[in-house]
Amino acid sequence: MPSLYDTSHGWESDLPGDQFPLPHSGAVAVFLEGGRNNGTFTVLDVTSGQSLWKTEVKGPGSMSALSITVKGTDYLVASASGSTGADVVSKGREVTTIDIFPARATGDSVKPAHHLELDGEGVVMNGGGGLLVALDDDVVMTVDPATGATKTYELRKMKPPASECKLCIASTKAVAVTPRGPLLATDTRPRAHYWVPGAWSGGALTTDSEHKVFMASVGDSLVAQWHDEGAANDTWAVLDPATGKVRAKVDCAPARGGTAGDSRGASLSANGRYLVRGHTVFDLEKGIGRCYEETDRDKPVHLTGVTDDGVAFGLGASTAAEADPRVTINVATGQVKADDYIVAPFDDYSGYGLFWDDPTNTMVAYPHAK
Repeated sequence: MPSLYDTSHGWESDLPGDQFPLPHSGAVAVFLEGGRNNGTFTVLDVTSGQSLWKTEVKGPGSMSALSITVKGTDYLVASASGSTGADVVSKGREVTTIDIFPARATGDSVKPAHHLELDGEGVVMNGGGGLLVALDDDVVMTVDPATGATKTYELRKMKPPASECKLCIASTKAVAVTPRGPLLATDTRPRAHYWVPGAWSGGALTTDSEHKVFMASVGDSLVAQWHDEGAANDTWAVLDPATGKVRAKVDCAPARGGTAGDSRGASLSANGRYLVRGHTVFDLEKGIGRCYEETDRDKPVHLTGVTDDGVAFGLGASTAAEADPRVTINVATGQVKADDYIVAPFDDYSGYGLFWDDPTNTMVAYPHAK
């Protein structure tokens, strides 16, 4: 383990299922999909491993789960799509159910704070600032996990602003949820046109004549990348999703042989101050970023996580002697240090790091060393 942690004590759990960190609740959830259109949430205290609450949830089809944090509050969500009301005569109707649970609860049969039953077959996703439900190719719905309130949008009627895209014929898709509505994008890669209808558009960030950027949600923030006309480097930035304004940015050498990709592997520290994505790390309190992309002088470092104290974990460039060497980075100073560990935490909060041990299928928690 990284030297940041005291491995002489901690706790472990062999509960089967998927793990969902709940950073603002001091807890971690395990969701196990059942065999008969049901699933079970078990929520553990992150400092002790003790069970805080448990519940079974049922739906019209195979269950899936996710966690989401909005405005500093954690929620657990279970969803399913399938047929209801079918019998020997009727085919029934297709529905999607969504059950939203507060992360902090007690007892063994916790009820959802909100239960939604939507017409049609849908896919429920974490949209950053809320739940995003794709009902078909042209209709999406946003769900506020705090209230259960929904809004429906017909994408074929929502075109980019004329100033953003004069000859746009690509289809529109919803990629995130902001406080001002859904973040929409033209269906092109690696860069595209992004906008929140009636609020802001991504083209205002760049001097590129086509006004194209890359954008993705990381928690309830947005990370963006663009290349200005005539610039030597790319710009990476973290945006305020309500306004599209830059909170922190850094210039990076363009990726060698790659594209912007997506936000897989990106993460936000539990306190919301630090964000890592690919080869970049940001301090949102100071409004600065650091880049560890490959250059003519430096090898790349791929970042995988960051703590509230500004310690980032990452992978260095492989050598003949070592594959994927592990490093830690002090975000305040930018110093990269080789570290002798194999497994980095999949999350860190409340003074504990959470690890997954593949050989034993065990979740392990270790406290920070004093």
